Amino acid sequence: MRMRPLAILGGAAAAMLMCLGAIGTALAQDGASPPDRVARLSDAQGSVSLEPAGTTSWTGAVPNRPLTIGDRLWTDQDSRAELDIGDAVIRLGSTTGFSFLNLDDQTAQMQATAGTVIVHVRSLATGEEDEIDTPNLAVTLEQPGIYRLEVSDSGDTTIVKVDEGAALVTGDGLSFPVASQQSVTFTGVSALTADYAMLGAPDELDEWSLQRDRQEEQQAAVAQQYVPPDTVGGDDLSSYGSWEDTPDWGYAWFPDVAADWAPYTLGSWVWVAPWGWTWVDEEPWGFAPFHYGRWGYRNRRWCWIPARRGTRSVYAPALVAWIGARAGSRVGWFPLGPGDAYANREVPGAVTVVPRRVFIFAQPVAPHRVILPLREAVGFQATTAAPAITPVRQSVLGASAGRLARTPPPAILNRPVVVRLAPPRAPVSFAREQAAIRANGGRPLPVADLARLQPNVPAARVRLATDMLIRERVLQRPAGAPRADRPPWARSRPMPEEHYAAPGRQIPLQHFAPSGRQIPTQRFAPPERQISQPHFSPPPAARAAPAGAAPSPSAGERQPSGR
Repeated sequence: MRMRPLAILGGAAAAMLMCLGAIGTALAQDGASPPDRVARLSDAQGSVSLEPAGTTSWTGAVPNRPLTIGDRLWTDQDSRAELDIGDAVIRLGSTTGFSFLNLDDQTAQMQATAGTVIVHVRSLATGEEDEIDTPNLAVTLEQPGIYRLEVSDSGDTTIVKVDEGAALVTGDGLSFPVASQQSVTFTGVSALTADYAMLGAPDELDEWSLQRDRQEEQQAAVAQQYVPPDTVGGDDLSSYGSWEDTPDWGYAWFPDVAADWAPYTLGSWVWVAPWGWTWVDEEPWGFAPFHYGRWGYRNRRWCWIPARRGTRSVYAPALVAWIGARAGSRVGWFPLGPGDAYANREVPGAVTVVPRRVFIFAQPVAPHRVILPLREAVGFQATTAAPAITPVRQSVLGASAGRLARTPPPAILNRPVVVRLAPPRAPVSFAREQAAIRANGGRPLPVADLARLQPNVPAARVRLATDMLIRERVLQRPAGAPRADRPPWARSRPMPEEHYAAPGRQIPLQHFAPSGRQIPTQRFAPPERQISQPHFSPPPAARAAPAGAAPSPSAGERQPSGR
């Protein structure tokens, strides 16, 4: 990879215009169904706060909560968090502001307004876009690998470190490649400068991240034999249960739980747009079995049956059938089964009923659970349609609503970021969504109707860092059409076949840190060391050419490939 900056096409990109309304109009997600992918808050240590999309209220972040576009996280002093999106894991250090600008089947666009973010990209599918945006630059993650970004509190400095992989940094009308084992400090917003160096010694956050990688690698070695590789949370299961071959369903997972336990009983219901009523389980393994696959009952034990390996996982807010008790002062449900979806209704203890207020106010189910007798359970009509119940504010905030939550400083919270991919429109405010649901008889809104309520502004305050001509083509792109908002030189180059995740997710070992990894000290430059410019500093940045001037590609540059 070349060590010189590349000029972005067109002089207008150097200014990076502020986008507060124009780009949002054409980038609405007007699809007929919600995205198939979400992020799971898989770990939270210390004080981790969440501001759900569409609200202006912060609450304590709860593990296993699904996160999507517009949800904002803040890790306070001496705190950290981890998010899993299936083919990548995101880890947040202390005093870090983070959110998703976009998260769908093809794009994972994140923003970090301050603090430290480590992203471990396990696999990168053809056409997938992974991007991290900060107040002074946008980073495209071009290969599977381990990346770390450190954003200063002032927002004018970002350090980009690549342990494994390759990244492309865009900002101020320029682009800088960052290769494996490099650390580059980018300073300035309107005039970006880059100082190249080698990686420094790992700190405590790096060590924690490496430890998590080793643990997840061991778990994945078991899970990949049974679970599709993009099943979020599937790697956890081997530590909390056993896989057994069943005559009817093939391999199923049996959790280590109490004899009277039943699925969807230890947790609470929350409202997460655009899906609606969503189950948040309290078990440390409680994500994959409640959002993918089906539950079966065999030999007086519950077991989870995943989708067949080689198939694509599709997220669901919950896989339950609702019973007629929801029409009165109670709400009832039971887990969907394999084959006959309603077969579990006849399993003793499968049907759970709670008072309506427990359901609406996101209270824990277990203390209020009423086990419906079998003779009553079979008498109710079952349906997969969600209850026609209008959510309230606490339905969105979850079980931690009302508790004191640490919040980021306003200067960090509202800071604009530089983007290469134009984000979609902002989520609908909960107050507006609630009014529409109430007018719809308490029934959730179709995704298309929800999209029409979205405001005509992007998901965050952003500065677009791409060529103006390309930006205009982005605004004209119809919903669902392939992206064309990336300059030809910045498109991901074809990856060798071994970088793609096979159906069984055979992840190349070189993308994980080995357990006994010893990092040679001679490879790292101490923070105080001033590295001579001829060794690491790229040639002077070439500014963007005047508008309309075509750049002259070098002989080694690849030609753009269609998507």
